[in-house]
Amino acid sequence: MEKRYRKNIFEKICVILTAGALAAGMTGCALFPDEEETLAPPLKAPAAVTYTTVKAELGEIVDSVSVNGTFVATQSYDLSFGTRSGYLSELDVKSGDKVTAGQVLARLDSEELELQVKQQELALERAQIAYRMAKKAGGASSDSAQLAWIDVESAQLTLDESKKELENLTITSPIDGVVSYITTTTVGEYVKGRQTVVRVVNPDEIQVQCTGDDVGEFQLGSDVIITYEKVEYPGRIAMTTLSKPADVEVDGAFIRAEIDGTLPKDNLELLGRTVSVKLIRQKKTDAVIVPRNTVSSYSGESYVLVLEDGVKKERPVETGIKTTSYVEIVEGLSPGEEVIIK
Repeated sequence: MEKRYRKNIFEKICVILTAGALAAGMTGCALFPDEEETLAPPLKAPAAVTYTTVKAELGEIVDSVSVNGTFVATQSYDLSFGTRSGYLSELDVKSGDKVTAGQVLARLDSEELELQVKQQELALERAQIAYRMAKKAGGASSDSAQLAWIDVESAQLTLDESKKELENLTITSPIDGVVSYITTTTVGEYVKGRQTVVRVVNPDEIQVQCTGDDVGEFQLGSDVIITYEKVEYPGRIAMTTLSKPADVEVDGAFIRAEIDGTLPKDNLELLGRTVSVKLIRQKKTDAVIVPRNTVSSYSGESYVLVLEDGVKKERPVETGIKTTSYVEIVEGLSPGEEVIIK
């Protein structure tokens, strides 16, 4: 009886254990917390693309070239002692003085050359006396008379040359005018040959003279705009390198422009003042224009980037007048359209 009781107890324990094991197998890790589902990382919204734009607009576009120059007199003479050098003995004028044609303006020391001229005058006189004596003795056709005549001519040539040299030691004014420049060299100081001592000008007529690389674009007779002290005056090209007369001495390429209108100052005061000369090559009003940095070129074609409904698009265009800042769009773009600045 006791054995049967123990057997029943044992069987019940086995059933309980078996049921517990089956329950544990069915529930898996029911005693542990459920594993959470792995979530995808949150998506980051892309930054909005922004563009710097400008609107195509109607306006005036002007293609021009400008050069700087100075006021000069149409008649201007830089006077020197030529190739002669020496010590300045006279300087009889100062800047602003009015002078007349032929008036002596300056001299070099000529004492030695004057003595030489005097000696040559005496030599000529001696040769003339000898010729007259030879004529009386043997007649004008005699050999002695012919030799004496050769001596006369030789003495005359020598004297003429010395007098010419003496004249080169004196500067005289070639015109009625005004002294616009005077050397800083003083009497008693040494002056080199070809050094400008005095400049004489005729201030009644002045022009603007310009030099530089761009003057070749200006043609004789072209209309120009001359600006002095922020005031514009109409004018025209009166002289170029190719049209200059022989007495105009200018080194290198240059132009001269004459002004229409009355200037605000006396001509003499204006000489040497800076002025600009502008030539308008092309001009158009009511043109569709955009900044130059919005236009690109590839293989001879031009393009702009336009912004349509927030989308960037490349568009071919036909260009016209171009300046350093703007470009005319002849075809392919309308006023008000937005173009992207690169």
